[in-house]
Amino acid sequence: MKTLVTGGTGFIGSHVVQSLLAEGHAVRLLSRKQEIPEQLKGKNVEVVQGDLEDPGSVINAMGGVELFYHIGEIKNITKAQAEKNIRLMGKIIENLETKGIQRFVFVSSITVAGIPSELPADEETMPKVILTDHYTTYKRRCEEIIREKARGCEYAIVRPAPVYGTGSRYLGRLVSAIEILGPIGLPFIGDAKNIAPLTQVKDLAKAIVLAGQRSEAAGQTFNLTDGLSHTWFDFFTAIAEALHQKVRIIPIPSLLLKLPAIPLELFSAFFDINFDPINYVNYFSQDLLFSNARARTVLNWQPEYTLADGVREMVAYYRKR
Repeated sequence: MKTLVTGGTGFIGSHVVQSLLAEGHAVRLLSRKQEIPEQLKGKNVEVVQGDLEDPGSVINAMGGVELFYHIGEIKNITKAQAEKNIRLMGKIIENLETKGIQRFVFVSSITVAGIPSELPADEETMPKVILTDHYTTYKRRCEEIIREKARGCEYAIVRPAPVYGTGSRYLGRLVSAIEILGPIGLPFIGDAKNIAPLTQVKDLAKAIVLAGQRSEAAGQTFNLTDGLSHTWFDFFTAIAEALHQKVRIIPIPSLLLKLPAIPLELFSAFFDINFDPINYVNYFSQDLLFSNARARTVLNWQPEYTLADGVREMVAYYRKR
């Protein structure tokens, strides 16, 4: 099946592309660069030059494909950038039917579910607190556009929890920070003993691919986490153990972070940037447990990585770089 992927050279997208190729798909990448990435040379990959900032190039890339995974995004620092992503989604949805796309998969975010009103939360659980930063607002609005306006094409929406694994531009910094600061003390909101929703990137990629393949997934939204009740401290400890070190947490009371967050919120509004800092302090300082039962049942998906195994692989990858 001919498949279009945006964001196919990024952290999550690159793993999705590898999973698609392993299943025999012909993959078309939308990329600002015309060259095929080194790791994909000799494989069933076509590169179409384009830019998410140019909706016309995305629409052109949709011609002749049956399956479309929209993983890429324009960086969302300001409201104007977030609105570009929303307008792009509108253009994509308008053209799905005329371009002959059979299934459209959008990678959203678990932050759209907000801080849930009960645990474990499923896809229908009402949020106790809705996050209003630009990133979450854009993801939420895109989900609404898909549900309201998609015609003549099936769709599925995937909401990943915070993702760890190989290939990120940022997780290497976390590994380095724990290697340097772990024995001294890693600052974190509270004691880091609250439940953290996490998902390993290769497990996530398989679920995303299945969302485009399984007939039962049509019209569905999936919370994608490993479903386990581990904490942030468990995650940091797993990294430290893979480094053969120990880690201690320097607890920062959430109230101390909320007070400076108030002027930050006012400052960000002045410059048309919305970080929603107060709610994010709340978000990372309390239990967040999301059920993945729908993904397991509908997608016939099973996370394969334990936290320890996934972290060991991640640490080994970043230490080589």
